[in-house]
Amino acid sequence: MTDDDAPAPAETAPDKPAQPPADARRRRRLLVIGGGILAVLVIAVCAGGIAVISAINGIVDRAEENERSVTRTDAACVELERRLNRLVPPGAAANPQARATAVRNENAAVRPFLAELGQLPGARREHRQDWQDAWTRLVEARSAYAGALERQASGGEPAFFVPPQGQHGKPVVERLLDAGPASCDGSVRRLAAPDL
Repeated sequence: MTDDDAPAPAETAPDKPAQPPADARRRRRLLVIGGGILAVLVIAVCAGGIAVISAINGIVDRAEENERSVTRTDAACVELERRLNRLVPPGAAANPQARATAVRNENAAVRPFLAELGQLPGARREHRQDWQDAWTRLVEARSAYAGALERQASGGEPAFFVPPQGQHGKPVVERLLDAGPASCDGSVRRLAAPDL
């Protein structure tokens, strides 16, 4: 038999890509879907982890800032007491005019303290602002008393110190003692009794 005598091969159909079996296609589809879900989960976990870490860092930063604020408030209270101790108390004054001067001198000693409070950082700013407002009300009441003492010195009626009231009728002095550090208690008590 020669090559010419060999039977002619049948026409072959054009090559079609071999179709994978249905199980292999299903498995591939599941792998693609599962991989996509896994990628989304990984991204979500990473984003959540970053958010949690940022939140923890924020909490730590605020706690450190509040701690610094408490330390500075305590130091400011100690410095206020030192300034007040250098002054003659109003109760030791010989006459109403001298007492008014002593009250104003003590009020002047409080002003740097109030300025320091106003500059303090921290998340508890609202709480501190309420406390600072109580200090301001106490100083204002003392200023009114000093004015009344001057009127008394020039022949007016006797002067009386009227302790300021805060919210809901609670005395401002109680608010200052309750909300402030113990290092401020001595100064609060002294300033709340300008007759002594």
